[in-house]
Amino acid sequence: MTDTKTPMSAAERQRRYRNRALKDPDGLLLTRVQVYLTPRPARVLRELAQEWGCPQREVIERLLMAADPLRIA
Repeated sequence: MTDTKTPMSAAERQRRYRNRALKDPDGLLLTRVQVYLTPRPARVLRELAQEWGCPQREVIERLLMAADPLRIA
């Protein structure tokens, strides 16, 4: 007797991918942000990530959190 598995639909594969992708390694829920940068800021982002030894996402998070207390309420 052979156990045949029904292939997943594209929608099911995408749903599973998104469920995995929306959590960081610590299990925290992430929010997707898509942005287009001009070449210079994109280069600075890549260079900072390399210098700091972290993903670009973490560079953006650090910069945003450092700027947060500076906001005028």
